[in-house]
Amino acid sequence: KEKSLQKSPIFEIFKPNTMQVQFVNNLKKSIENGDKRGLLISATGTGKTYLSAFDIRNFKAKSMLFIVHRENILLDAQQTFKNVLGTDFKSAIFSGSNRDIAGYNNVFATIQSLSRDHHLTQFSPEAFDYIVIDESHRSGSASYLKILEYFKPKFLLGMTATPERSDGIDIFKAFDYNIAYEIRLKKAMECNLICPFHYFGISDLEIDGE
Repeated sequence: KEKSLQKSPIFEIFKPNTMQVQFVNNLKKSIENGDKRGLLISATGTGKTYLSAFDIRNFKAKSMLFIVHRENILLDAQQTFKNVLGTDFKSAIFSGSNRDIAGYNNVFATIQSLSRDHHLTQFSPEAFDYIVIDESHRSGSASYLKILEYFKPKFLLGMTATPERSDGIDIFKAFDYNIAYEIRLKKAMECNLICPFHYFGISDLEIDGE
């Protein structure tokens, strides 16, 4: 199967960038040390979804669950994984009226659908080798805590650009205080991972007397 993936032209196009290579190496060491959870702190636009796909490939996970907070993100995330893992990667969407996951080991789900008791209990706690929680700064909410407590994956990855919360909830605790990799906005620009930009602050503006 690995050979067929390597022959795929799509597989050859998508290569991990500098940040993603460093993260995968860090996470490999973390898993070898026995860690079961990790947090990626990465500025928006640096390729977190691709990064999780590269690591799942490296982890050789036989099953995975990718959790998001908005349904429109699911299809983009699913396509990202296909880009990295090749056309042999088969997955299902678990959201809204799309809940037919029979025969699929890889699932992309919204937290709203997954956290409902009658949906959650369709899955065994050990159903997935690897779980990714996108925008994991939301993990302090009751729906996310339910997921964190229910599933028992071999590894759980949280991804966020903003782990610090103003309400006092400790997101780092949910991921065992294990920061697998951190690249903030300034560093991301220095590494040419995102476009540079300038802020212009206007305190007062008058146009046509208004």
